[in-house]
Amino acid sequence: MKKYVISLSRTPDRLERFIRVNRHIPNIQHAPGIDGKSLNRQDAIDAGFIRTDCDFTAGALGSGMTHIALWGHIARSDQPAHIFEDDAFLCRNFETESQRIISSLPDDWEIILWGQNSDAPLHYDLLPGLTDCIAHFSQDHVRRAIETFRTQDITSMAFRLKQAFGICGYALSPRGAVALMQRCLPFTSFPISYPGLGNRTLITTSVDHIMNRHYADMKAYVCLPPLVVTDNLSEQSLNKAEKDTL
Repeated sequence: MKKYVISLSRTPDRLERFIRVNRHIPNIQHAPGIDGKSLNRQDAIDAGFIRTDCDFTAGALGSGMTHIALWGHIARSDQPAHIFEDDAFLCRNFETESQRIISSLPDDWEIILWGQNSDAPLHYDLLPGLTDCIAHFSQDHVRRAIETFRTQDITSMAFRLKQAFGICGYALSPRGAVALMQRCLPFTSFPISYPGLGNRTLITTSVDHIMNRHYADMKAYVCLPPLVVTDNLSEQSLNKAEKDTL
């Protein structure tokens, strides 16, 4: 399967770090991100990518449209692929374990998350239709353990996904790519209730929020333990972290 990493051309340090920490995984292709700062919002509205009531920031809009562009490529190529964001860290045996897990999924699988943000809950079915499960994590613990994670061989399992925050790494089938484009476009802002947050309602502010409305109605999965983790750092925080390690 092809592998893509999304990274803006104006942030070469982020791409360099991704390549360095994931050098054990070959043939990951750079997908230059759409820079929301240079994106004309009215052009995106006229093209049908967003609605006038979409409150995404420029960065969230650019990121979302980059994911959409890759979904379109996967749909046209008729081959599944992996998509990563440039703050992702892949476990040592990602290649073999992700292939094993995908081969265990039903033929009509659409998307599987290899990881998610650890500062927010994960909602999934532990036993399909029987055990509704909400998992909470410690982002600080994940960040401290990233170097250990990178050197580990992980054995994981796939579970039906309901809601998650973040799309640092996932695999998408052509069927799933078409389904997500049909379900998520045009981008708009609307309320979603989150059982993992005590049924709190949040307004969608990014494409992964919109995806949360649709996972339960798709052949969507998440793997536990994760094969991909993220330190979930903003551009400014990443620059500071890099300087602190010098």
